[in-house]
Amino acid sequence: MKKRNIKIAVAKHSGFCSGVRRAYDLASVNSKECDDLYILGKLVHNRDVCHDLKNKGIKEIESLENISEGTVIFTAHGVGPGLYNEASERGQKIIDTTCPKVMKAQRVSKSHSEKGREMIIFGDKKHEEVISIFEWSNGKARVIGSLEEVKKIKLNKKKKYCLIAQTTQNVDEFKKIQRHLAKKMPDFIFFNTICDSTDKRQKEIRKLAACNDAVIIIGGKDSANSRRLFEIAKKINPKSYFIENAQELKLQWLVSVKSALIGAGASTPKWVIEKVVDKVKSL
Repeated sequence: MKKRNIKIAVAKHSGFCSGVRRAYDLASVNSKECDDLYILGKLVHNRDVCHDLKNKGIKEIESLENISEGTVIFTAHGVGPGLYNEASERGQKIIDTTCPKVMKAQRVSKSHSEKGREMIIFGDKKHEEVISIFEWSNGKARVIGSLEEVKKIKLNKKKKYCLIAQTTQNVDEFKKIQRHLAKKMPDFIFFNTICDSTDKRQKEIRKLAACNDAVIIIGGKDSANSRRLFEIAKKINPKSYFIENAQELKLQWLVSVKSALIGAGASTPKWVIEKVVDKVKSL
């Protein structure tokens, strides 16, 4: 491939958000202070971050039953109230790295379900964050993934409803769902619990994807917010690609490309972004 210069733009809102930075820092600091430190699941959906924490001596577990003692980290995605009770009963110490924005959604879910409202959660049913928000509603919630899904459910106009969202969901889709439910339900309230970091990232990708010949989104394969950025970019620019790290970057994608936008999800570390930029520059 002939060497040439490609104009590279790195999205301003890329890499760790404040919630992930807080979780990563808490885990890293405690890895030096705790002998037996475990993470319940994955701290964030990024293999490079998980590998880094493993090298720091932090072990991943799938259940509290897998350990008899030690300190357990609850991940940035949050957990339901049952796990706090279980850890307490077992006498296990907890380091809670739940993102404050997720905690807000959990509190809203708990508060308004206790007030008799049926919660509607806009999110991915199998995602840990959504599962935790659902559990804080004491099971009095319905999870939906799109406007089309909302249109199919039967709503009782005599009931009171409250709409909230997974913190990394598509902002535009949330607004469409909110407007639809407001027209249909006489007693309806909503809380936009999508975090401002997610909003800024999505707006930036919408603005810049059309201004570049190619778009590269960096994020974990299971990262909801990273995949959302890729979906937004792909609709605007067909030459949009989703990679986890520099090893997955294919240089043939950049043939005839004069400008490339590089964006990254909230759980993508700075060192991974820098390696991707360096590889593009190697052209």
